Amino acid sequence: MNLVFDNTPLSHFARAGRLDVLDKLTARYRRITPDQVITELLDGLNDHPALAVAVTAQWLEIVELRHIEEIVAFAKYKTELGGGVSKNNGEAAVLAYVATNGGVALIDERVGTRIAKRDLMEVHGTMWLVANGLRFRLLDRDAAESILDELAATDMALPVDGAGFVAWAYEEGLL
Repeated sequence: MNLVFDNTPLSHFARAGRLDVLDKLTARYRRITPDQVITELLDGLNDHPALAVAVTAQWLEIVELRHIEEIVAFAKYKTELGGGVSKNNGEAAVLAYVATNGGVALIDERVGTRIAKRDLMEVHGTMWLVANGLRFRLLDRDAAESILDELAATDMALPVDGAGFVAWAYEEGLL
């Protein structure tokens, strides 16, 4: 199965200095990101130099939208997401790639998640990744709680902190 990353999980794991954990949580999948996401990460380097690690991650496959179906889908999602010339390009590219090639979109933003679900794509976010890590024993409870607190320290918007994670994950049906 392909996991197709938007900017947010890559950015926040990199900023937390925990791309090693993201690699571990996703190692059994093919990990892909569109080049538009890489552009967004590069644009953020001045403010967050740690993003360079995400851009150069050896396990992350960078893809270009080249086929007409992918380009048409990108235009559709970009129009829907808006944001001028550069905002939401990564998210639109993730949606376009998954819509035309399959896979799981890894998007944490609500609007992108709603669009993916509406268009019958499988979509998950960072909390799903951490819950899977706990469920498949890649992380123990302390490690899962700790990584969420580290991500929150990068100003990542999360529904709960580490201490509230397990209860939240059970309520959401992730555990």
